[in-house]
Amino acid sequence: MLNSKRHRMRAFTLVELLVVIAIIGVLVALLLPAIQAAREAARRTQCSNQLRQVGIAMQNHVSTYKVFPTGGESNGVSVEDYMTGGLSNPGRPNGPNKQGLSWAFQLLPYLEQENVQAITKTAQLSEVLIEGYFCPSRRAPTISPSGRALMDYAAAQPYTFRCPKNGPEEPWPYTINDMLPFKGLSGTYGLRAYWCNNGGRGGPANDNGVYDGVIVRTPYRVRGCNPAGACSPATAAQPARGQLVNGVPTATKMAQIEDGTSNTMVVSEKLVRSDRYLGGQNVSDDRGWSDGWDPDVIRFTGFPPLPDDDTGICYSSNTNLSKYCSGDDQDVMFFGSAHSAGVNSTFADASVHLISFDVDLAVFNALGTRAGAETIDASAY
Repeated sequence: MLNSKRHRMRAFTLVELLVVIAIIGVLVALLLPAIQAAREAARRTQCSNQLRQVGIAMQNHVSTYKVFPTGGESNGVSVEDYMTGGLSNPGRPNGPNKQGLSWAFQLLPYLEQENVQAITKTAQLSEVLIEGYFCPSRRAPTISPSGRALMDYAAAQPYTFRCPKNGPEEPWPYTINDMLPFKGLSGTYGLRAYWCNNGGRGGPANDNGVYDGVIVRTPYRVRGCNPAGACSPATAAQPARGQLVNGVPTATKMAQIEDGTSNTMVVSEKLVRSDRYLGGQNVSDDRGWSDGWDPDVIRFTGFPPLPDDDTGICYSSNTNLSKYCSGDDQDVMFFGSAHSAGVNSTFADASVHLISFDVDLAVFNALGTRAGAETIDASAY
C-alpha cells in the first residue's frame, strides 16, 4: 500500500526534450537580434562620443591658436620636416600654417596625447595607435600591413569653385549637378576639386588652390617649390626650408565660418570597404592618421556618403561605384560608416549629428562649406 501511494518520478521522453530544446532555440533566435541591436547602439554611441571629443579638441585648438587645425601639406610627408629644429635637435612641431601633418596630428595635445606629438621620428610616430580614432562599429585599433596606424575619421573638402583657379579674376563655380548621376572620378571635376591641382593626384599643393571647408590644406610646401631648389628637407643641423603657397586660404578662424558653426561639418566617418578592415583600403586607407592631405584623413563632400557593406560599393547597380572593388589604385574619397543609418559627423560647434545615407547630395556638400551662404535645417540630413 505504501509503495502504491508513493509518487513515482517520471523522466522526460525524447520528444519532450526535443520540444524544450526547440523552444529555447526559438527564444534565442528572437533575442539575438535585439542583443545585437543593443550592442550596435552602444558602439554607435561610443563612436559619436569619440567624435564629440574631437570636436571639443578642435575648440581647444582654436582657443590656443585662434584658428582651426589645417589638413596637412600632402601625402607621404615626414614629421622631421615640420619641426622648429634640425634632425639632431628637432624642437617643437610647427604651428597650423606650416604643419605638413594632418589635423589629427595637430589635435593630439587636446586629446591627452601630448607624448605622441612629442615623437620626432616618422617611423615611430606612424605606428602609434590612437584608440579614439577608431569607430568600434567597424574595427578595433588597426595597424596596416605597411606598419602604419590607421584611422576611421576624416575632415571635409567641399566642391565649390574651379581648383586651382588661374587667379582671382576667374571665379568659375562648380555646381553639384556636375556629380549627378554619380560618374566616379572620370568625367567629373572631382579629382581636381579634391587635390586642387591640374587633374593629377597627390603631390605638393599648387598656387591658387580652393579650400572652402573648415579644415583647409596647409598653405606651405616643402616639396615642389618654385623655383625648384628653393626648398629642402630637414638636415642634422637645420630645419626644413619651405615656402608659403600663393593664393590659398590660411588656417580658418571661427569668424570665417559664415554659414554658422552649427551648420558646418568639420569631421565625419570615412568609407572603408568591409573586406579591407584589417588590411587598409588600397591607397586611401594605408598611411593612417599621421599623413598629410590625403584620403586617409581628408574626404570629399562632392560625393555621397555610403555604407561600408558590399551593397553600397562592390555590388552597387552603379558601375561607377562598383569599380572601386576592382583594384587598389582608386582614390576612395567618400565618407561612410559601418552603421546602418548613416554617418556620425562633428560640426564646428563641437556638436555631433547622424547624417543619413539618403541625404541629398547638395545638402551634404553644403554642410562641408564654411561660407556658402546656405541655410540648412537639421531635418534635411
